[in-house]
Amino acid sequence: MREFLFIFLIPFLISGCVTTGPYVSLGEVYQVTEELKVKALKFKLQKEQKVAEVGYRLLKSIGEKLGSFPYLGARFIRVDDYVRRLFNISSTYPYAIGYCVNGSPAYKAGLQPGDVVKEINGIRIYSSSALRSALRNIHPQDKVELVVIRGTEELKFNVVCGELPANVRFRMVDEEMINAGATPNEVVVTYGLMRFINSDDELAIILGHELAHIIRGHIAKRMGTDLLAVLLGIAAGYGAESISPGSGDVVMQGVGSAFSSYYSREFEREADYYGILYAYRAGYDIHAGIDVWERFAVEVPQSLTRDFFSTHPTSAERLLRIKKIVQELEAEGKIPSR
Repeated sequence: MREFLFIFLIPFLISGCVTTGPYVSLGEVYQVTEELKVKALKFKLQKEQKVAEVGYRLLKSIGEKLGSFPYLGARFIRVDDYVRRLFNISSTYPYAIGYCVNGSPAYKAGLQPGDVVKEINGIRIYSSSALRSALRNIHPQDKVELVVIRGTEELKFNVVCGELPANVRFRMVDEEMINAGATPNEVVVTYGLMRFINSDDELAIILGHELAHIIRGHIAKRMGTDLLAVLLGIAAGYGAESISPGSGDVVMQGVGSAFSSYYSREFEREADYYGILYAYRAGYDIHAGIDVWERFAVEVPQSLTRDFFSTHPTSAERLLRIKKIVQELEAEGKIPSR
């Protein structure tokens, strides 16, 4: 009797494990997963490029010169299996160009995404240390000779190194929280923030605010506090990063739990004011500052009572401040009215 029941139940047990619809194998899932990772890399590089391009325009608009800093505008990335597949790379050299900032020296010289870097000024790029060494000795107005491999062809480019008025880099980190922050020479936005904003104008307002904290000396005045706890887990690629915002040879691996960028009310007002001014000088619509903060208050209502940027003001307070700054600049004739 027991054997009979077991045999009787077998069809029901089997039918309970049957998947409705066509069969999908683990191999097929793996293949599609790998394809999606390549597409995700492409999407990420596009977002990074946007941050670097808006930041570059802002830097050129600050109206101050804090020094003379080299700028190529090429984003060097390590070649892994996904980079290789994205750009169809067959060369064994370890670094390639992920993108060139629009209007940058690298862009004007004709370098393209996917170009594998073989040599820079005669230095063979076999490692990250070789890349840093080559880039560390570049100065504004230098003629930089790059030998790259594009497909199966070896090409040589002469790039006239550009100049930036401040040593500031613009980066994106792979964090889902909506956030931004600054260190003495770096403005950082999260992947979550890039998904939230709707336009370059909105991004310019946010980057401009963080840039103003650097240019106006707010961060230097707060050295010794918790400010530099901002970026934990960043892989150092200083040599390459000193050449261009967003052109580092090592992709950041993450950030700490929060951007603990606290500033006084005076610093916040000044950063909002100059951030908007930088954005306007760079050709962006500064009314987007009103739009982005109003939308944030509506879509993320907890920001009305809880700070958005760690210890920064609430979205309602910032919205009011931005509105008044825009109105003041319009009344003074420094910007046109909408």
